[in-house]
Amino acid sequence: MSSSGDSVLEEHSPPGNLQDLTPENRKKWSDEFVSFWMDNEIQGEERGREPLSQFFNGCKTPFDQTQKPATITWIAFPKLISLQTSGRIPERWKIADRSRDVQDEYLEWSVFRNPPDTGNIISVTYTCEGPEYWDFLATFQSSTLIDLYVDLNSDFKEHFKPDKSDFFIVDRKDPDDKSKWRYNKQNIWNSTTNTGTIAHLVQINNTLGAEIDIAAQATVIRKDEDGEIITDQDRLIRCSRYGNEDRNSDPRIGSQINSIARDNKSVTVADPVALYINNFNTASLKLDVFGTTSHMEPVPKDTFQWQRGDISKNQGLRLKVKIPDGVLGQGKNNKDRQLTVSDIYDTKTKHYIQYGSQLADYITMGVSAVTIDSTNADPQDCVFSANQKKNAPQLAKSVVQTHFKGVNGILWRR
Repeated sequence: MSSSGDSVLEEHSPPGNLQDLTPENRKKWSDEFVSFWMDNEIQGEERGREPLSQFFNGCKTPFDQTQKPATITWIAFPKLISLQTSGRIPERWKIADRSRDVQDEYLEWSVFRNPPDTGNIISVTYTCEGPEYWDFLATFQSSTLIDLYVDLNSDFKEHFKPDKSDFFIVDRKDPDDKSKWRYNKQNIWNSTTNTGTIAHLVQINNTLGAEIDIAAQATVIRKDEDGEIITDQDRLIRCSRYGNEDRNSDPRIGSQINSIARDNKSVTVADPVALYINNFNTASLKLDVFGTTSHMEPVPKDTFQWQRGDISKNQGLRLKVKIPDGVLGQGKNNKDRQLTVSDIYDTKTKHYIQYGSQLADYITMGVSAVTIDSTNADPQDCVFSANQKKNAPQLAKSVVQTHFKGVNGILWRR
């Protein structure tokens, strides 16, 4: 239900309003990806889904573009690991740094140490960029993708193969024909936690498609067997069968979107559609210049480098943490030694930073929603028991079985 001052978006912007894409490809990203995902949700095209009446596509339905979006936030440290370890430290930090597969709160990171694996942390880089966007770059602007890998991981560029084939799956029968190369999302420079290099999310559940699916399906108002409206976030996520209730993110996104929908609103993900670093709280972090914890100094400002997105708008996409060159230690223990991330001391936990996951405890993720007035649809029965913890595969993370031929091969839409 729109008003006279409402209007539609000209296009869905790239994540964080990034300027990577040509005008033609900006439109393609908007029409053939973001709009496609949203329309699929609205029409109930995915297996096990029904048409939605309280989710809309801002490129097709007018809305008040001046409204302040409702922002939903959560902590980036994986809740599953906190549950598994009962919060024990440093065990929880070690496990979270072990594999990108366990970094499932829409933030992933990679740590560079010197010497490798055992030394002090030289840098740690975090990203929340969805894999679909980088797939898109690989298909339609492959030179841009290569340039970004080189620019964003400049400390390691001398290790990249001269022909940059290490980013792609090379056709074995015709390896010299680059038109047959297909982007390898889990290439050596974007799949581990110990190289210090990273480009985008790779954990199977960390996708833009999943974000849209959770937001869309959460607009369905649900009732239990007794006809009572379900509001508890864990029961909602079981009932509607989206996401994973043992994450910080999915239940919170679903619960808050559902609360908005119950207030006679239709909802969509705010433009630009993406998952964001909303905030990084560094208040408890100090630099131990003398190595004694007796004289702490503020961490140099340039230590926290926001490389993608706009954190001033709570839309950070990539953060690199590295003590600037030339910041030297003092005193008997540290005199003239180049200080590192491992010289940062957390006054809250009383630990030096020895794991990238320690900083994830202070990173808040976010996604935003905008609304239009509507009439609530009738409450729907659960598709899965709201009282039983589910072990079934998550529909929110399934691949939509629609694809098209890109210049580098088949690109799957998630």
